[in-house]
Amino acid sequence: MTEDSSGAPRSKPTLKPASGTRRAGLRALAGVTPGLTDPLLRKRGFVEGRIVHDWPLIVGTDLAASCLPESLAFPRGKRDGATLRLLAAPARALELQHALPQLIERVNAHFGWAAVARVAIRQGPLPAKPKPRLRPMRPLSLAERAGVAERVAAVSDPELRRRLAALGEAVRGAKPAEK
Repeated sequence: MTEDSSGAPRSKPTLKPASGTRRAGLRALAGVTPGLTDPLLRKRGFVEGRIVHDWPLIVGTDLAASCLPESLAFPRGKRDGATLRLLAAPARALELQHALPQLIERVNAHFGWAAVARVAIRQGPLPAKPKPRLRPMRPLSLAERAGVAERVAAVSDPELRRRLAALGEAVRGAKPAEK
């Protein structure tokens, strides 16, 4: 509290965020990502970015590894009968062509209405997958495993002790061996 010129106490003004909304600390990236990517996806015809975000869930991981949705074009003024354009790996395009009825059915089931009527396939190389950022773990020696087990032995809950031991082994295995 501060005092004004008459000596009466007054509270300090609080700072409010510029947008007028208050944010409650850290937020999960998965919750923020659709808000960032949806405007970009709308430019490509994807009214809802769900089809791009959920592509492996819609068509399955095997098929998702060989094709990607490029755009979704609805007829003017309609919300059904769209053409879904896919980029497909040349080696898998024929297989994808034979699976089109099931693919259309899965996409429409995901949307909840008959959004897609046809699929156009363009063959071409798919973007390279990013390299995994995790380093491989090195195998632990018996002494290192025993050291981790000793440190978690005081934990009474067996499930918690098991998980803490697995975490400890992962941390030890990520570091170079001590000499």
